Amino acid sequence: MIRRILMMKNWFMWGALALLSSASCSDSGGDTDPKGDRLAAPSEVAAEFRGASRVEVLWKDLCTQESGYSVWLKGQKDETPQRVGFTAADAESYTVNMNLEPGKSYCFGVRTDGRKASMASEIVYAAPLAAEDPAKPGVVLEGEAEATSSCIALRYRLRNAAELKDAVCGVCWNTTGSPTVKDARQDGPEPVGDKTILQAIPNVLLEYGRKFHFRAYLRSGNTVCYSAEAVAALDEEPQAITLNWKKIDTEALPRSVSVYETTDRLNGRNFHAWYAVADLAGDVELRVNIPDAKATIDDQMRALGGACHVLVNAGYFYGANHVGVAVVNGTPTGYIPDMRGSLRAGDSEYEVMYHATRGIFGVDDTGKAAVWWVGTSGSNYYFDRPLPSVKGEAKYAPVSSSNPATNVVWNPQYAVSAGPVLLREGKCPFDFTLTEKGKEYYLSNFEIIPYDIFGPDVSPDRTAVGHTADGKVILFICDGRIPESRGATLTELAMILKGLGCVGALNLDGGGSTGMMVGDRHVNDCSTENRPVKTTIGFFRKTERNR
Repeated sequence: MIRRILMMKNWFMWGALALLSSASCSDSGGDTDPKGDRLAAPSEVAAEFRGASRVEVLWKDLCTQESGYSVWLKGQKDETPQRVGFTAADAESYTVNMNLEPGKSYCFGVRTDGRKASMASEIVYAAPLAAEDPAKPGVVLEGEAEATSSCIALRYRLRNAAELKDAVCGVCWNTTGSPTVKDARQDGPEPVGDKTILQAIPNVLLEYGRKFHFRAYLRSGNTVCYSAEAVAALDEEPQAITLNWKKIDTEALPRSVSVYETTDRLNGRNFHAWYAVADLAGDVELRVNIPDAKATIDDQMRALGGACHVLVNAGYFYGANHVGVAVVNGTPTGYIPDMRGSLRAGDSEYEVMYHATRGIFGVDDTGKAAVWWVGTSGSNYYFDRPLPSVKGEAKYAPVSSSNPATNVVWNPQYAVSAGPVLLREGKCPFDFTLTEKGKEYYLSNFEIIPYDIFGPDVSPDRTAVGHTADGKVILFICDGRIPESRGATLTELAMILKGLGCVGALNLDGGGSTGMMVGDRHVNDCSTENRPVKTTIGFFRKTERNR
């Protein structure tokens, strides 16, 4: 009797476990359709060309108990669909490789599959996709978009573009899908046959934390061809660097100017830096100084006869001449030349010249500071973005009033170019991501800055100028190449300026040119070199005209 009771007890226990097991494998709830007997169908099914004979099918997985997904294709609505692929569980994309008949529309669909055929969902179809005619002009996206912290890059290839008159290619984007040239766009380099084009969209044109939809375009007059769509978001932006700064006693300076110093370690390295900050709404103004001949900042400071409070070196120079654009008392001089792909005479890029823009910092006659890019083609033009030249890739046309964008109307009272731009609206518009061509072929070295300045391991003495959101201007220097201070990379420099509150900043000439005069004192180390320079920038006693 006791044994029978125990057997009955075990039978009820196993029965209950079986019922529980059956309940856990049920196709009810959120994993089934409203009928309760089929798995939930996928949603947001889309099909996009990824090449002449490649179609990527995308969907949203709404099921947790599927065995996989099958991909289907039919040419017309009344045709019987054919399965062209299948995936494992939890997949949300599948690439179909097949030749499609030009001019014909195709419907790609996706079905949720289960352990039994009866569990399969209905097939959910994407919008019809028309196969392009390879004999007609067009543009084909190649691969996925590449995202870094400073840009999003796409590769695309033009087809039969030579048939079009005055053809222009480029990339357009938005946040909602199916972008057109009426949305945000950036014209690309000049088309060269059917060679693949690499085009980078700088982060100054994008927002962090948002996904963007991109399409390449080929435009001729009112006719525009578009590629398939790519979706990408900027990588996380680098973080500001904050250091401990000690104010230097500078009784001889006006109250609107302060100078600070730090010996904090920078990413584990010895570091020695200074910065001066001025409120231009007070009794000082920012000026660019260009002497008749090159001179050290010490000699230039003495020649200014007490009119200058703080002075640092400024733009690049070659021989006895300033290289770039400078504006003194409202009068511009100089230009931005084409840039060599390399300054090493033995490099294959030595004889390759690129049209380029360079960063420029300046103030207008009210003392308002700004950072732009400047380029020259007959005249100097200012822009809110760089000409996005990429070394080793197709070249851009010369700058103009509409290339790389409609030029900005800016009338600086004092300004100087150098580069690269360190910050524009708080964003650092470069990083050191390489293209597939390898060493020194950077994806976002848009200003074609040479190897001795631009690189992930280049950390010499640095000089920079920046402005804060509330209108203050900062002049910064750091020592480098000595045991007491190992200098800063360009990214570190940008993030230090950001840590000081700058929203716009420009790298100036560095190395042996770097120096800061505070009154009659040269504050930084000049044991390695104190070379004569052609341009300087500093805080001056405000003239009566500007009071």
